[in-house]
Amino acid sequence: MSNPLFEVTPSMVGLSSATEAGVSAAQGASAGTASAALVGILEMAGDVTSIAFANALRAAGAAYVGAIAEHTTQRGMFAGAQGIAGATFEAVEVGQEAALALRTAL
Repeated sequence: MSNPLFEVTPSMVGLSSATEAGVSAAQGASAGTASAALVGILEMAGDVTSIAFANALRAAGAAYVGAIAEHTTQRGMFAGAQGIAGATFEAVEVGQEAALALRTAL
């Protein structure tokens, strides 16, 4: 039995949640692996220009690592919210089917 306001398939919401969780984990692993290369930049020489350029690259790398960490966290929270929504819709569907069965039996 479907909710009259929303057409939701709880199992598909659960699948979407699992997909989002997987993507979040993959992004986190990828960012973790790449972070050393992004922030561990060495100067090509000891001159001021090389040092300034390496510092700029480190800053850009650190900004990227921070942004991807935030994105990964948000995606993980979204996956959790989807999981809760899927379970809630499933519980509502079970309740509606039980209520329908009771009405039909009476």
